[in-house]
Amino acid sequence: MNDGVNQAVLALLALGRISAVSCLVDGPAWQAGAQALRQAVQGPDGALADVGLHLNFTDWLDGAAQAGAPRCELGALIWRCYGRRWHKADLVREIDRQWGRFEAVWGRAPDFVDGHQHVHQLPQIRDALAQVLQRRLSAGLSPHLWLRQCRSPGWRGWRAGINTSDTVKAAVIAALGSSRIGQMARRLGLRHSQRLLGVYPFDADAAGYLRRWQTWLALAAQQGDVLMCHPAAPLTREQGVSDVIAASREMEFAVLRSAALGQLLRDGGVHIGRFGS
Repeated sequence: MNDGVNQAVLALLALGRISAVSCLVDGPAWQAGAQALRQAVQGPDGALADVGLHLNFTDWLDGAAQAGAPRCELGALIWRCYGRRWHKADLVREIDRQWGRFEAVWGRAPDFVDGHQHVHQLPQIRDALAQVLQRRLSAGLSPHLWLRQCRSPGWRGWRAGINTSDTVKAAVIAALGSSRIGQMARRLGLRHSQRLLGVYPFDADAAGYLRRWQTWLALAAQQGDVLMCHPAAPLTREQGVSDVIAASREMEFAVLRSAALGQLLRDGGVHIGRFGS
């Protein structure tokens, strides 16, 4: 998305605080940051993190590349997907374009696929994704690729201390297609993550975000859950990046690299590991 996000990703990989990176391939910092990312995920015993394709159907990032691509604001996109108003061939073509742009820079297929603003799970888009995956699996794509499922912790999260607004937002995201993504993955013989933790309405300060982490870590299953985060290092005003959650991204980065979070991980006996492993 921008260099601030890239800086945060590289710093958190070095600290072992993240184990998966989603890539917006039309973002202005993707190609420039890919080489540093490649070096950052290489460990002595194999990859330190999964690197995946973050499908985008809502943000305008590269006018030339996205010319004619199906894209609109999230609310309108949801309405159009549920109303079956897209041409499936256009969606397939766009997923293929973004996939091809990922491979052209990264040199191989993604380790996983998810969506910017969780759009990969919407009707029509997930159908188009299934067609792309089926064709690529038939052509030799590794079945080790996984899909991010957006299941909510539901009432268990609420009972564990997740507040009402966080619980409702997670439930809305899950209702938009999480179970269907799981079904699709199983039908294709692919793996999928289980619950999506880390959902909140970007209204927390550092102390509140750290408290949320304490609850999310207590909820996390021994394997299979994904805890989503959105970190970014601060950017100067002159860099001219428009991002409505920029302040929350910077706050998340500060917490994610903090000694306090490290202590939470140690106290809970938590190891942040690759889903792909």
